[in-house]
Amino acid sequence: MLSYISKIDWYKVPDEIVWDEVAGISIDHENRLIVFVRGEIPVIILSTNGEYIDSFGKGEFTKRAHSVRVDSENFYWFVDDGNHTVSKYNSKGERLLTIGIPNKPSKLHSGIPFNRCTDIAVDYRNGALFISDGYGNSSVHKYNLDGELITSWGAPGTDPGHFNIVHNITMDDSGLLYVADRENHRVQIFNQDGKFINQIVNMHRPCTVTIFDSKLYVGELGYGLPVSKDVPNIGPRISLYSLNGELIDRWGEGFGYGEKQLMAPHGLTVDSDYNIYLAEVCVAVLGSLGLEVPHYNGTVYNGLRKLEKVN
Repeated sequence: MLSYISKIDWYKVPDEIVWDEVAGISIDHENRLIVFVRGEIPVIILSTNGEYIDSFGKGEFTKRAHSVRVDSENFYWFVDDGNHTVSKYNSKGERLLTIGIPNKPSKLHSGIPFNRCTDIAVDYRNGALFISDGYGNSSVHKYNLDGELITSWGAPGTDPGHFNIVHNITMDDSGLLYVADRENHRVQIFNQDGKFINQIVNMHRPCTVTIFDSKLYVGELGYGLPVSKDVPNIGPRISLYSLNGELIDRWGEGFGYGEKQLMAPHGLTVDSDYNIYLAEVCVAVLGSLGLEVPHYNGTVYNGLRKLEKVN
């Protein structure tokens, strides 16, 4: 079911726009890709064919871009774990709202927003925002649409409702929340009051989660410790699940530039033709493992990949 041609050299941008790696990616209502990169100009807008459209955000984010989501009203939400904020923009690139105090993190694992927040899910029907937090917290925070805190849940640990790097969050049509509990190797499912519903556990270091066509797409990282370096079948890869947790299929066969190999899936979005667009944080992940970022066609791979669906 998951059959793709992997493309790296598939887009064109002006020569002056460069970046180290891609942290997040989403698709807006005009079928434009919103690419959130770690570079001087952090927001790049492309067509799904890879044509450059626009860019913005210079000086407005740190070099720790983390996630971007386009909501049902076509607003863009950017999560910057470097300055502990979540920002709402319109499609013209104008900032409308900032949640969090820039460069003022809460106490480590205090449960108070934010300490290196990671992602957001937006629900206009119920007037709520859900923010995963993150690297320095083990929490999900619920806000109203004006950015006022309603409640929080979560704590460090491995029990249901506990987290070990709460890294990504997405929502299904019923309003259930799917939270990537990365270093516990699972996705936890909650209602909007923080009640634990279920968990999906047959995965490895889930880094990014997205629901499309009532199915859960999970981007999994590969090994995180040298002892696991030569263990096969643990990623990096893309896994597809039903919303009740049944594994449907997988795509990806470890690190590299092989036909079915990936580097470090960190963000993921799917277009109407079921093509997948991946944000990969090669510098951060491979650097943490003591590996060099590979070259592709003579240049360092900067983390923007298209998986073109094969019918």
